[in-house]
Parts: sequence; C-alpha cells; structure tokens
Amino acid sequence: MKTIYFSDIEWNEEMTLSGPQSQQIIAIAYDSRRVENHSIFFCMVGEHADGHRFIEDAIQKGACAVVGSDASALKEASDRHPTISFIFASETRRALACFSAHYYNRADQKLKTAAVTGTNGKTTVTSYIRSLLNHLGMPTGQIGTAGIWDDQSPLPFKQTTPTTPEAPDLQAIFQHLQHSHVKAVAMEATSIAIEQNRLAEMIFDVGIYTNLSPEHLEFHPTMDHYREAKLKLFNQVRQAVVNIDDDELSQTILTRFNGPVLTYGMDRPADISAKAIQADDQGTRFILTVSQESHPVRAPIFGRYNMANLLAAIGTCLLFGHSLHDIISVLPKVEGPEGRFQKVETYPSHQIVLDYAHTPEALINVLEAARQLTYKRLILLITGIGLRDPQKRPKMAKAAEGHADEIVVSVDHPGYFDRDVIADDVRRGFTNPFSQHIHKTIYREDGIHHALSLAEEGDLVLITGLGFGGYQVICGENVPYDELAVIHSYFQKKARERVYVREQTS
Repeated sequence: MKTIYFSDIEWNEEMTLSGPQSQQIIAIAYDSRRVENHSIFFCMVGEHADGHRFIEDAIQKGACAVVGSDASALKEASDRHPTISFIFASETRRALACFSAHYYNRADQKLKTAAVTGTNGKTTVTSYIRSLLNHLGMPTGQIGTAGIWDDQSPLPFKQTTPTTPEAPDLQAIFQHLQHSHVKAVAMEATSIAIEQNRLAEMIFDVGIYTNLSPEHLEFHPTMDHYREAKLKLFNQVRQAVVNIDDDELSQTILTRFNGPVLTYGMDRPADISAKAIQADDQGTRFILTVSQESHPVRAPIFGRYNMANLLAAIGTCLLFGHSLHDIISVLPKVEGPEGRFQKVETYPSHQIVLDYAHTPEALINVLEAARQLTYKRLILLITGIGLRDPQKRPKMAKAAEGHADEIVVSVDHPGYFDRDVIADDVRRGFTNPFSQHIHKTIYREDGIHHALSLAEEGDLVLITGLGFGGYQVICGENVPYDELAVIHSYFQKKARERVYVREQTS
C-alpha cells in the first residue's frame, strides 16, 4: 500500500480534484471487475463500454479514488461519496499513464530502453536486441508479442493486450525488471498503444523504425492517421535507428527528429548495411559495413527481411555503447523469437517451417526466405484474420499466388465473424479461387493437418499466420491454442493409423 498525494503527480494536463487530497492506494484498475480494496479506478471510454457507468460498482468493490473525463458523472458521484477522491482529467488514458509512472517510481527511467515500431519486424527486432545484449553481458528483458521476458526466460505476467501492455501493467513490468538484475529492456510499440497513450510519460533511449504498410485499419480511420501514430514515438526517444530503405516514413523521421540517428538498409547508402549476402540451410553470410568499416560475418538467420531486422538490432547495440568488434563476435549466437521462420526439427519425415507472417508484405518476405531452403514442392498455409481489416484478406492470396505448389487457406482469430466468410474473402484474391491446388479449411487446426497431409518426401510445409501467442480469439474469448501441439497431434494420429494397418494385416 502506498500513500499518494494527488498534487504531487505530474499530470501533464488540466485536472480538477474533489474530495480527499490523498489516499492509500494498493492497486490501479481500469476495469471495474478488477477493482479491489484501496484501488484507484480509471473510467476508460471504449468502443463498447463507458467506464463512468461503473463508478458505483467500483466504489462498492473498494475503490478509494476515481479518475474520469465526464465531469457531471464525477460530480454526482462525489456528492454521494465525500470520502472518495474524484479527479477530472480531459484525457483519461494519459492520466492513467501519468499516475502509473508516478506510482511505480518511473522504473523505466532506471533502465536502458529501446522501443521498436513499424508494421512488420517489431517482435524479431526486439528479440534480436535482447539476444545480442545478453550475449554482450548486458542483462536485457523484452516486452511484446513474444511475451514478457527477463534475460533468462519468460515471466508469468498476464498480458491484457496482444503486444504493448496498458500503462499500469507496463510500469509494473518495468519495476519488476528493475528490481531484478536486468539492465535494459527492448519493447514493441504498436501504433494503437501509441495512439492510446499507453507509452505517455516514457522517454526511450533508442527508438527503432522498421517499415510501414497498411495494417490495423480497423482501428486507424486512414493511412495518414496510422503514419502519424508511428511518428509520435519519435517525440519520446533520445536516439533513433531508421530503415532508410523504407519509402513511407524514413525521410519524415530523419527530417523531424533532432537527436542522433543511425540509418540501416541494403538498397540505399546507410550507416549500417549488408552486402554480398549468401544463404544456406544453416543461415546467412554477408559483409557487414558500419560507417565504411567492413567485416565478413555469419548469423543463423534466414531471409532478406531478417537481415534488415538484424541490422536494426546492431544499430541499437551500437547506440547502447557496445563496440562493433564485440557485436560481431556474438552475431553467430543471435536468437530470434518463437514462430519467426522457426524450423520444426522434431519430425525428420517432414520439413516444416512456422512463421508469424500475417500481412501481405510479411508473407512475401517469408516466401523469399523459404526459397533459400532446399525442397521439391512448397505446401503453404495462409490465413484470414477475423479481427483485422477485411480488405487485407484477399491481398494475402495475391501475395501467395504463384509462389507455392499447394496453398491451404484457413482462419485465425475469427472473433464473432463467420469463418466461412473469412476464408472466402481470402480465396477471392486468387485468379482461380477453386483451383484444385487451393484448399479451404475454416479451422486452423484442420488447415495445418491438411497441409501436412499434402506433403511428400522432400517437400517443405510453410505454416504462416497467428499461430503463436497461446490463444485464438473466438466469440470474445481467448481460447488456448498450441501450434506445436496441433502439429504433434497430426503425427500421433498418423502413427496410430500405421499401427492399426499393421494389426489388420498381421
């Protein structure tokens, strides 16, 4: 429990307090169902619910302070509950970030921090940064789609959002990491999190920009809105690492940002670049050039897009103060995240690769990486996502067409949407949606099993989409899902079938 004097908080906006000037607070809640005794309750206004409607419920559960943006609702509640502190804030989410930073003693500022934004590559870049820094002797954690990690292993924090946590959860994670032996954190900064002020009050040591393509247009009304959300991050960073090959935002960032910048790329002149790229089944050899100093190096990564992600991580390590010589020495040890061009080595009869690619651009990239491997035929699984922009679904088919021998179409995170409609939306993108080489399934599990059943000796099965994260969103529920278990169940079934056949013929 902590005594909070509300006047001590840097709210960074106009606020009005009625009721007691201080309270003893034990928890921060933005969902009335999670209020406990001595909580401060923030009335969030969302697409489907208005937190001001739950003020009485929160107080009955023990809330001692309430923050909201509806002055009349706060006034009415204040008249009924004079022992409760009521704070009017014009932007409740920003107030939540301000309070959270104060409550957790601005733990983020006691660590070296890097924030990665961009449509594709955020998870891989944060994982590469964490891996390289740990090998360089700087214990580093990670926050994002791959989970919450310290320098050793994942932590059991409940993720309330898919990628970037809400402000109080984020500050609690930073405090936990700061109290342990972690010295740095690499995190993903999504456009939605930036727009919702989850990162307000934070200043990052390094901000990294990867790329931009249409995404999250179910949230952002226009592409311009999406661009501006990404750009806001660079008002909160001391140094920047920017993909110079990207046409969407790189030049805008370089023009607007006044701090130290490192550019990276493979097509245009950059501070950090890779040339003479040669790939095999074990990884990639290339010439790494940093400020005109060149070195031959090798890293266990696949695909041109992952080369770019690695360059971004190298730039971050340089800005964190590590020497190029030391960085090069640990490149052969770099580790990527689960589900990003992940080879499944358990089943020698099948060559299987899993990848999180769920945008057309990411799918194009992973197909290019797959061509570095040796195989007879390519069996590809792609998905339509119920919770994302439906206009993207046929674009997934267009990205895949002509690049695989057999294509299985399935569904991720259907939400409340009709699975058949989602899968058919994807198929509309094919020149011939009813080709015998295009296979429709409406459950991801069935799609994976069908893709594996199509494979013969020497073929490659490439399974893409949102198979990692531990759940599928179905009718508003996060239903547990384990991609590797689904694959294992296929081979268990085949083994049982073989036993049955032997028994019948013996």
